[in-house]
Amino acid sequence: MSTVIEFTMHANPGQYEHLLEVYSEFAEYMKESHEGLNQVLVVGDPASGLVQGIGVFDTMEQAEVVNSEEVFADFNSKVTPLISGSPERVELQLVHTFTR
Repeated sequence: MSTVIEFTMHANPGQYEHLLEVYSEFAEYMKESHEGLNQVLVVGDPASGLVQGIGVFDTMEQAEVVNSEEVFADFNSKVTPLISGSPERVELQLVHTFTR
């Protein structure tokens, strides 16, 4: 069963656009470099500063390996000064997708 990783951050005041840029670059790199990563969405709410990344992986193992990669550590270092609090990571099972 596919695994969905949802990663949420809250931008510091005035950092929303910069956070979106950093997050989008990371998401694009991940999509291009990780074969088991099928879909990536980056969504946000400028009013609240909420930024979320949602990745759909073929397997839980493929999703878990990202946590120990240097590129993920580098990403976390880049976003740390841009966010308030700690990022929130949630692992979910993909139940259904509906697209046109």
